Amino acid sequence: MASKDKPLLIISRDALLEALQKAGSGPVFRLVASLGRQGHRIILTAAEPDRWVPTRRNVDQVLVEQQTLMKSARAAGGDIDGVYYVPRSLLTQDRNRREALEDILRRYQLGPESVILLSSSAPFLKAAHRLGIDSREIAPPGKPGRALLAELEGLNAG
Repeated sequence: MASKDKPLLIISRDALLEALQKAGSGPVFRLVASLGRQGHRIILTAAEPDRWVPTRRNVDQVLVEQQTLMKSARAAGGDIDGVYYVPRSLLTQDRNRREALEDILRRYQLGPESVILLSSSAPFLKAAHRLGIDSREIAPPGKPGRALLAELEGLNAG
């Protein structure tokens, strides 16, 4: 199935941050904007921070980084719907990944055939594959393999 038939892209926030370090924000967010114009919606996923302290008077650094990514995408003419934080747990991590993906599907009212997951996390890719989601591995930092920028370019062309 062509990427245009898959309106939701789930991208690992860490893979996006790595792409921004390597390629700069211009090319990455221009691709995000182009994919949005083609009808894709984009959501980032990340593990719940170790120290999660959102309060009314003290803005957590994780939330500042999230706002920066979203503002940068908007400045390039694109949009990121948000960041879905997957709960951490030593005993239930696999279940948490599966439940997070199922929750995203429910929120967007989509079937797994309408989604592409881009991540360097083998367990997250495995959970997506088990649900029938098109899961594409992105090379983790410092390792050989297909980078996020190359995958986004391929989706943009496809």
